[in-house]
Amino acid sequence: MSEKSVGVIIVGRGLITRFHAKAVEASPKMHLVGMVGRGDDLDAALSNPDVGLCLVANASGAHDEHVPVLVEKPMAITAERCDRMAAACAETGTPLGCIFQTRWTDAFRSARAAVDSGELGRITFARVDVPWWRTDEYYSQSSWHGTWEMDGGGALMNQAIHMVDWLCALMPPVAEVKGFTATLAHPMETEDTATAAIRFEGGALGAVYATTASFPGRGKRLEITGTKGTFVYEDEAHGVSRPDHLDYKMHQDCFEAFVDSFQGGAPYPIGPVAGRAPVALIEQIYGRDVR
Repeated sequence: MSEKSVGVIIVGRGLITRFHAKAVEASPKMHLVGMVGRGDDLDAALSNPDVGLCLVANASGAHDEHVPVLVEKPMAITAERCDRMAAACAETGTPLGCIFQTRWTDAFRSARAAVDSGELGRITFARVDVPWWRTDEYYSQSSWHGTWEMDGGGALMNQAIHMVDWLCALMPPVAEVKGFTATLAHPMETEDTATAAIRFEGGALGAVYATTASFPGRGKRLEITGTKGTFVYEDEAHGVSRPDHLDYKMHQDCFEAFVDSFQGGAPYPIGPVAGRAPVALIEQIYGRDVR
């Protein structure tokens, strides 16, 4: 595998891009070439021969405007748009991946091992809970948070999607979904509270609970139970809107895995199919017909 450092362009100038930049600059496998904001010439930036990777971290509704890329969650705000991204990259033979940095945690690795080893027996039920809090200002002072056009949804598509990704990664494909959403506490277009019942292929049942209307916020939770054991993960983060406190190490590990994948290493685990899965499940909870 080549050890040549990969030049990186970051699309977006929001808060999350600060952590993307820190993750890139901390890695011996990458170096930051530049950041491209609204109104900048992306084509000119990408024409730099030193650029080997584009990280997309602008508004969710614009994620599919820039390919080939490693894209912040959600990969796109509908499954259909995810499919179009995948087709565009397949046509040019270019890698496409989605950023779900919490896959690079000991907690996810432990959950993966518990499921894959068979120690839980036949899995009968799995659920994720994201009982977080956001202030009214989080939505009212943003041009896109909580909008259908640019956020693609609310508590599910923006906040809980990381845990929905875990559910999709650890469980069989979804066979049936019955969901409810509501806007109960915030001035926003999309939902601040959602719940769903799920039937997975093979028969196991599941549930999702997501909210930004649970003051003061509690830690997110995963539970998978079966005929021989139960795995439970619950973090201590309350989900209060303090993204300036994020740890960039998970992003660094995620980015390096993507770089390794197109330099001859192991396949990146969150390609077009895996990146689409949580978006499709969330759309089903919204009541949409997803093919």
